[in-house]
Amino acid sequence: MMPILPLGSSGARFQPVFVGDVARAFEAVTDDDTAHGQRYSLCGPKVYTLRGLVAYVGELTGYKRPILPLGRRLSQLQARVLECLPGPLMSRDNLASMERDNVCDGGFPAKFGFAPTALEAVAPAYLATGAIKSRYDEFRSQSGR
Repeated sequence: MMPILPLGSSGARFQPVFVGDVARAFEAVTDDDTAHGQRYSLCGPKVYTLRGLVAYVGELTGYKRPILPLGRRLSQLQARVLECLPGPLMSRDNLASMERDNVCDGGFPAKFGFAPTALEAVAPAYLATGAIKSRYDEFRSQSGR
């Protein structure tokens, strides 16, 4: 609805992992006694900024808008306002958590025997105009979800 998209913490960095890859990793170590008590960093193959992710979603959904990065104080104000709205899109706690990069130190562990799936390989199926799930958007809007 807005001609531009003001975005707090637009430089926050993320390395999203496909949930199917997480499930495959769990399955791969289910019977592996050496995995007991171990911790594995599971991240996707690429690091994105919040601005890059928002721009990509805009392209996929057909709602591409210019993004206006907000400074620290305006980001805090935006978070304070958004957390008061129904179904909050962002909170001050979310904003604080984005001050630290949400990325892995190393690559996806070779122990699992597969490479992580790129965001670009799965996101269009969920977000692109005409994606299967979009057929149900009208029903969701009528049901209040």
